[in-house]
Amino acid sequence: MNRFVSAVSHVISGHLPYQRYHAAGRARTAEGAGAGVVERMVNDFLATDVNPGYLLLSSFQREADVLVAFNAYNQSAKLGVQTSLGASGYARRLNSGSRNSSRNVDGNGNGNGNGADGTLTSGRDDPDSCRQGTLAIVETMIATTRRNAQLPDGAERRSLTTTAAILGIEGSAAAEVALVFESEGHLPIAGVARKLGCHQRTLERRLREANITAEALRQASRLIRASHRLSSSDSLTMIACDEGFSDLSHMTRAFQSSSGMPPSLIRKLMRLGQNPS
Repeated sequence: MNRFVSAVSHVISGHLPYQRYHAAGRARTAEGAGAGVVERMVNDFLATDVNPGYLLLSSFQREADVLVAFNAYNQSAKLGVQTSLGASGYARRLNSGSRNSSRNVDGNGNGNGNGADGTLTSGRDDPDSCRQGTLAIVETMIATTRRNAQLPDGAERRSLTTTAAILGIEGSAAAEVALVFESEGHLPIAGVARKLGCHQRTLERRLREANITAEALRQASRLIRASHRLSSSDSLTMIACDEGFSDLSHMTRAFQSSSGMPPSLIRKLMRLGQNPS
C-alpha cells in the first residue's frame, strides 16, 4: 500500500527539483549502493510508475522516438542538470551560469570529452549513483520500446488500477476508488461512495487508514486519463474541461508539476509514434 501511495503522489508531483535528486544520489553513494543495486531500485520503481512523463516515454515502438522524447523533456523541464541522449551515449550539463567544464558520458558511464551529442557542459559532478540511475532509466526505456514493437497492439495501457494489480492490492479501498475515478471521471467523493455501495464516512476512514485521500486519487486519475487522451484528436481545451480541470491553464500547470512538460509538448511527442514516417 505504501508503494501505491507513492505512485499516486508521483503522478501528481513527480517532477522533483534537482536538489532532491542530488541529495538522493549522495545518500545512495554514502550507503555504498553499487550500479546493480541502483539499477534494481530504478527498475522496481518504474514497474509501477504511471507519471504522465513515463507514460509517454514507455509508449513508443522505435528507439529513435525515445531519444527524441527524452531530449525534448530535458529541454522543457527546468532541471539543474540536463541529460542529452544520442547514439554514442548520453551527456549532462549543469544550468548554473558561466563556470562550466565539458563532459560527455558514453553508454558505459565513461567520461570521454565531447562526442556525437555535441558539446555539453557540467559545472560539478553528480554522485555516481545519479549517473547509474540515469543509465538504468535509459536502458529500461529502450527495453520497453523493443518489447512494445513485438506487441500486436503496441504499448500496454498503464493506470492506477494496473499498478494496484501489480502490487496485489486491487481489492483495497484506495484501488477501488481509483477504479471509479478512472472509469467515471471526476465524481464527488459522495458519488464514489454510492458507486461502491458504502457510506462516505466509512470510505474516507478506510482511505485515511491507508494514508491516502480521495482528492489525491482524483487528481492522479485525472492526470492519467488526460494523458491517455492526448493521443486523440480532441482539443486540449476539451480534454481539460472533460477531465475536471478548471481550464487549459490549470491542466497545463498540473502537467508541468507532474512531469515537467506541458500537455501540448506531450501530445506533439506522442504523435512521433503515430507517424513513423
